[in-house]
Amino acid sequence: MKKLFLFIILFLPLQASTFAQEKKTIRYDFTLGDRAPVFISYYGNLAIHPGVKAGFNWNLFLLEKTKEKKKVIKTKRKLLYVAPSLAWYIHPRSNQGLIIKTDLDWRMYAKRLSFTELGIGAGYFRKFNAGETWEVDDQGTVTNEGGTSRGYFDASLSFAYGRQFSGKKGRPVTGYLKANSDFLVGYNAAFVPEFSLELGVMFTPGWSIKRGNVKTKAITKNKTKAKAIDMSTEL
Repeated sequence: MKKLFLFIILFLPLQASTFAQEKKTIRYDFTLGDRAPVFISYYGNLAIHPGVKAGFNWNLFLLEKTKEKKKVIKTKRKLLYVAPSLAWYIHPRSNQGLIIKTDLDWRMYAKRLSFTELGIGAGYFRKFNAGETWEVDDQGTVTNEGGTSRGYFDASLSFAYGRQFSGKKGRPVTGYLKANSDFLVGYNAAFVPEFSLELGVMFTPGWSIKRGNVKTKAITKNKTKAKAIDMSTEL
């Protein structure tokens, strides 16, 4: 019994010292998959006028930075992609809107694959007025023009926050909240801002477009040197 007790006293500190010297790696399963993810969201014009938005992401470039600090290895990722989309909303007793747009987004991943995202976009915004429109000509004749609509060039800025979750067969699922500021150009010889809010989900079905390789740049830094690697990977 004394020998066993002595063995425990001598062995456990040795093991603890060995484990303390090992580097702790913070790692979460990250994958982009081999197909273009699609998304669908609640699209609220002025947040409260209901609509729906759908589209897909086409990944362009992935930047990975791995840093060793205080015996901890951390990896940060940034993703550049384009996102063509189609949105429709209804503003009761006022108008309905159709938006066809493409965004260029820069996504920055943080701990546990949460992320923030900044984007710019451009597209076409068409408003369909509710009710009937009456027009009076130079002779004073009143004509019923029925429902009218008008199209505008749309430039936008956006900010999003979300998180990626592991999915089946290497196909992650992402939830996100996104705020958009659209600027309609040519609105009564000026421009007018439009605000919208999205709450959506992104996933990769088996029928989505096969994307192929994504250009990736991986940078590894430690206490003694920094190493940069250019490569293409099928994440």
